[in-house]
Amino acid sequence: MRLLKGLAPGLPLAFFAFLLAEPAFTAETVLQRTVFFLCKVFPTLFPALCLSGMLAESPWAEKLYRLPLGAELTVWVLGMLCGFPVGAKCAFRLYEGGRITKRRAELLCAFSSLASTPFLLGVVGSSLFGDPAFGWLLAALQGVSSLLTAGILYTVFRPGWQGVLSVGRGNASFLSRITSATRTAGEVGGMLIFFGTAADCLERLCGLEGKAGVLVTSLLEFSAGCGKAAELGEGGKLLAVLAVGFSGLCVLGQVSAVTKGKLSLLPYLGGKLIHTALMGVLFLTVTG
Repeated sequence: MRLLKGLAPGLPLAFFAFLLAEPAFTAETVLQRTVFFLCKVFPTLFPALCLSGMLAESPWAEKLYRLPLGAELTVWVLGMLCGFPVGAKCAFRLYEGGRITKRRAELLCAFSSLASTPFLLGVVGSSLFGDPAFGWLLAALQGVSSLLTAGILYTVFRPGWQGVLSVGRGNASFLSRITSATRTAGEVGGMLIFFGTAADCLERLCGLEGKAGVLVTSLLEFSAGCGKAAELGEGGKLLAVLAVGFSGLCVLGQVSAVTKGKLSLLPYLGGKLIHTALMGVLFLTVTG
């Protein structure tokens, strides 16, 4: 930990030096990441953020909250459908409203922060790999692995799974939900562009190619990692599975942003490591 703190001030300086040395490359990379966010991510992310806030405070959701594990089921479904960082945002909203404990919110973030099913089907499966069946397999692996992760975390930490009794209907206005969704989408876009650019710069600087390049890129930003994994063909599918499972430091930053630094990220990291391992094992089991 001390080593990381000691290196932290030097990383921005090193990154800035690379920007000065390779201005054309970094400018092109930033442009590509910006176009990717605006054309691929924002069109599904923004409405998902708006609607998730409304759905999380809707009458049917309030009824589900009162059931044992009702909060977990609701947030997990929203995370699966809407993608990053909707699961974490909904979990934090419940905690901030005094409806669930801090530990329960942290564990919720750990297994409900998921890639959206439409993204896995349309972008990763159909667009990147040209294999719609792989998109469906990814979505299934993510769903099953996240539920298994939840079971492991709740067995170990025992945060309680009673229903939420003190549920009050949200009084946020329609305009405030749109404003909040816009702010969150901007934060997500900024992190996606930054981490994606950093991954490309690091790959160019270190001369990383093939599987090593995919792993480094996926560590920083998972969608860019999936794109590079697709360049390897069938051999890149396992790497794409692992990239989706861990989700990268970019999503970690998104979770930190939407939870405003009030929740510990250690349960999230632990959950993501478990989730990644489970997705890899299940993929190898299914594909033989």
